[in-house]
Amino acid sequence: MDEEIEAEYNILQFLPNHPNVVKFYGMFYKADHCAGGQLWLVLELCNGGSVTELVKGLLRCGQRLDEAMISYILYGALLGLQHLHNNRIIHRDVKGNNILLTTEGGVKLVDFGVSAQLTSTRLRRNTSVGTPFWMAPEVIACEQQYDSSYDARCDVWSLGITAIELGDGDPPLFDMHPVKTLFKIPSIQ
Repeated sequence: MDEEIEAEYNILQFLPNHPNVVKFYGMFYKADHCAGGQLWLVLELCNGGSVTELVKGLLRCGQRLDEAMISYILYGALLGLQHLHNNRIIHRDVKGNNILLTTEGGVKLVDFGVSAQLTSTRLRRNTSVGTPFWMAPEVIACEQQYDSSYDARCDVWSLGITAIELGDGDPPLFDMHPVKTLFKIPSIQ
Protein backbone atom coordinates (compact mmCIF):
# COMPACT_ATOMS: atom_id res chain seq x y z
CA MET A 1 0.00 0.00 0.00
CA ASP A 2 1.37 3.44 -0.92
CA GLU A 3 2.48 5.21 2.28
CA GLU A 4 0.57 8.44 1.63
CA ILE A 5 -2.65 6.62 0.71
CA GLU A 6 -2.28 4.40 3.78
CA ALA A 7 -1.73 7.49 5.98
CA GLU A 8 -4.75 9.21 4.48
CA TYR A 9 -6.87 6.10 4.94
CA ASN A 10 -5.76 5.78 8.58
CA ILE A 11 -6.75 9.38 9.29
CA LEU A 12 -10.05 9.46 7.39
CA GLN A 13 -11.50 6.09 8.42
CA PHE A 14 -11.84 7.14 12.08
CA LEU A 15 -12.33 10.90 11.68
CA PRO A 16 -15.92 11.95 12.43
CA ASN A 17 -17.63 13.69 9.49
CA HIS A 18 -17.48 17.47 9.38
CA PRO A 19 -18.86 19.90 6.77
CA ASN A 20 -15.38 21.37 6.15
CA VAL A 21 -13.45 18.12 5.76
CA VAL A 22 -13.85 15.93 2.68
CA LYS A 23 -16.07 12.94 3.45
CA PHE A 24 -14.53 9.48 3.22
CA TYR A 25 -16.75 6.73 1.80
CA GLY A 26 -14.39 3.80 1.54
CA MET A 27 -11.49 2.21 -0.24
CA PHE A 28 -11.10 -0.43 -2.93
CA TYR A 29 -8.33 -2.20 -4.79
CA LYS A 30 -8.45 -2.24 -8.57
CA ALA A 31 -6.44 -5.08 -10.09
CA ASP A 32 -4.33 -4.23 -13.11
CA HIS A 33 -2.54 -7.04 -14.91
CA CYS A 34 0.26 -4.75 -16.12
CA ALA A 35 0.81 -2.45 -13.15
CA GLY A 36 -0.07 -4.89 -10.37
CA GLY A 37 -3.11 -2.96 -9.16
CA GLN A 38 -3.97 0.31 -7.53
CA LEU A 39 -5.55 1.31 -4.26
CA TRP A 40 -8.36 3.86 -4.57
CA LEU A 41 -9.96 6.02 -1.89
CA VAL A 42 -13.58 7.00 -2.47
CA LEU A 43 -14.11 10.57 -1.31
CA GLU A 44 -16.81 13.21 -1.53
CA LEU A 45 -17.01 15.00 -4.89
CA CYS A 46 -15.69 18.56 -4.67
CA ASN A 47 -16.48 19.64 -8.20
CA GLY A 48 -15.61 23.31 -7.66
CA GLY A 49 -11.87 22.54 -7.79
CA SER A 50 -9.13 23.85 -5.55
CA VAL A 51 -8.95 27.44 -4.34
CA THR A 52 -5.56 27.67 -6.09
CA GLU A 53 -7.27 26.86 -9.41
CA LEU A 54 -9.88 29.53 -8.66
CA VAL A 55 -7.27 32.17 -7.87
CA LYS A 56 -5.12 31.33 -10.92
CA GLY A 57 -8.21 31.37 -13.18
CA LEU A 58 -9.20 34.81 -11.92
CA LEU A 59 -5.67 36.14 -12.34
CA ARG A 60 -5.64 34.99 -15.99
CA CYS A 61 -8.70 37.21 -16.49
CA GLY A 62 -7.05 40.14 -14.69
CA GLN A 63 -9.16 39.70 -11.55
CA ARG A 64 -8.54 38.76 -7.92
CA LEU A 65 -10.58 37.24 -5.13
CA ASP A 66 -12.21 39.95 -3.05
CA GLU A 67 -11.78 40.06 0.72
CA ALA A 68 -15.26 38.67 1.38
CA MET A 69 -14.51 35.53 -0.66
CA ILE A 70 -11.06 35.15 0.92
CA SER A 71 -12.57 35.39 4.40
CA TYR A 72 -15.31 32.88 3.47
CA ILE A 73 -12.73 30.35 2.26
CA LEU A 74 -10.42 30.90 5.24
CA TYR A 75 -13.32 30.60 7.68
CA GLY A 76 -14.33 27.24 6.17
CA ALA A 77 -10.72 26.03 6.25
CA LEU A 78 -10.35 27.23 9.84
CA LEU A 79 -13.47 25.29 10.90
CA GLY A 80 -12.02 22.19 9.21
CA LEU A 81 -8.69 22.68 11.01
CA GLN A 82 -10.49 23.14 14.31
CA HIS A 83 -12.23 19.81 13.76
CA LEU A 84 -8.92 18.11 12.93
CA HIS A 85 -7.13 19.63 15.92
CA ASN A 86 -10.02 18.69 18.26
CA ASN A 87 -9.46 15.13 17.02
CA ARG A 88 -5.68 15.45 17.61
CA ILE A 89 -4.76 15.53 13.94
CA ILE A 90 -2.24 17.91 12.38
CA HIS A 91 -2.85 18.38 8.64
CA ARG A 92 0.76 19.48 7.91
CA ASP A 93 0.11 20.46 4.28
CA VAL A 94 -2.44 23.28 4.36
CA LYS A 95 -2.33 25.25 1.10
CA GLY A 96 -4.69 26.37 -1.65
CA ASN A 97 -4.36 23.10 -3.56
CA ASN A 98 -5.60 21.21 -0.49
CA ILE A 99 -8.70 23.33 0.03
CA LEU A 100 -11.44 22.29 -2.38
CA LEU A 101 -14.76 23.91 -3.20
CA THR A 102 -18.11 22.41 -4.04
CA THR A 103 -20.58 23.95 -6.46
CA GLU A 104 -22.93 24.36 -3.48
CA GLY A 105 -20.43 26.71 -1.77
CA GLY A 106 -18.73 24.17 0.48
CA VAL A 107 -15.11 24.59 1.58
CA LYS A 108 -13.35 21.27 2.27
CA LEU A 109 -9.91 20.35 3.55
CA VAL A 110 -8.40 17.44 1.61
CA ASP A 111 -5.16 15.47 1.21
CA PHE A 112 -4.27 13.88 4.52
CA GLY A 113 -1.33 11.91 3.11
CA VAL A 114 1.19 13.66 5.38
CA SER A 115 -1.15 14.32 8.31
CA ALA A 116 -0.19 13.15 11.76
CA GLN A 117 -2.29 11.68 14.54
CA LEU A 118 -1.32 12.99 17.95
CA THR A 119 -1.82 10.78 20.99
CA SER A 120 -2.16 11.55 24.67
CA THR A 121 1.47 10.56 25.12
CA ARG A 122 2.70 12.37 21.99
CA LEU A 123 1.28 15.87 21.69
CA ARG A 124 4.08 17.16 19.44
CA ARG A 125 5.76 15.96 16.23
CA ASN A 126 9.38 16.08 15.14
CA THR A 127 9.36 15.21 11.44
CA SER A 128 9.56 17.67 8.58
CA VAL A 129 6.79 17.30 5.99
CA GLY A 130 4.69 19.59 3.84
CA THR A 131 5.25 21.96 0.95
CA PRO A 132 8.19 24.33 1.61
CA PHE A 133 6.50 27.68 0.81
CA TRP A 134 3.70 26.99 3.33
CA MET A 135 5.81 25.28 6.04
CA ALA A 136 6.01 26.85 9.48
CA PRO A 137 9.50 27.72 10.78
CA GLU A 138 9.23 25.14 13.57
CA VAL A 139 8.46 22.37 11.07
CA ILE A 140 11.52 23.29 9.02
CA ALA A 141 13.59 23.43 12.20
CA CYS A 142 12.75 19.77 12.86
CA GLU A 143 14.74 18.90 9.76
CA GLN A 144 17.67 21.09 10.83
CA GLN A 145 17.76 20.39 14.59
CA TYR A 146 17.40 17.12 16.42
CA ASP A 147 15.74 18.56 19.55
CA SER A 148 13.00 20.57 17.84
CA SER A 149 9.29 19.73 17.77
CA TYR A 150 5.99 21.34 16.83
CA ASP A 151 2.26 20.99 17.36
CA ALA A 152 -1.01 21.85 15.60
CA ARG A 153 -0.15 25.56 15.53
CA CYS A 154 1.96 24.85 12.43
CA ASP A 155 -1.34 24.51 10.51
CA VAL A 156 -2.27 28.07 11.55
CA TRP A 157 0.98 29.38 10.00
CA SER A 158 0.23 27.48 6.80
CA LEU A 159 -3.31 28.87 6.69
CA GLY A 160 -1.84 32.38 7.05
CA ILE A 161 0.43 31.72 4.08
CA THR A 162 -2.64 30.43 2.23
CA ALA A 163 -4.38 33.74 2.99
CA ILE A 164 -1.52 35.55 1.25
CA GLU A 165 -1.75 33.06 -1.63
CA LEU A 166 -5.48 33.80 -2.01
CA GLY A 167 -4.89 37.55 -2.06
CA ASP A 168 -1.72 37.72 -4.15
CA GLY A 169 -1.99 34.59 -6.31
CA ASP A 170 1.17 32.99 -4.90
CA PRO A 171 2.68 32.35 -1.47
CA PRO A 172 5.55 34.54 -0.26
CA LEU A 173 8.97 33.57 -1.67
CA PHE A 174 7.33 31.69 -4.60
CA ASP A 175 9.99 33.03 -6.96
CA MET A 176 12.73 31.41 -4.87
CA HIS A 177 13.86 27.79 -5.29
CA PRO A 178 11.94 25.60 -2.78
CA VAL A 179 15.15 24.37 -1.12
CA LYS A 180 16.31 27.95 -0.56
CA THR A 181 13.01 28.73 1.15
CA LEU A 182 13.81 26.03 3.71
CA PHE A 183 16.73 28.20 4.83
CA LYS A 184 14.94 31.55 4.47
CA ILE A 185 11.66 30.86 6.31
CA PRO A 186 13.18 30.08 9.76
CA SER A 187 14.98 33.45 9.68
CA ILE A 188 11.77 35.46 9.03
CA GLN A 189 10.86 37.55 12.05
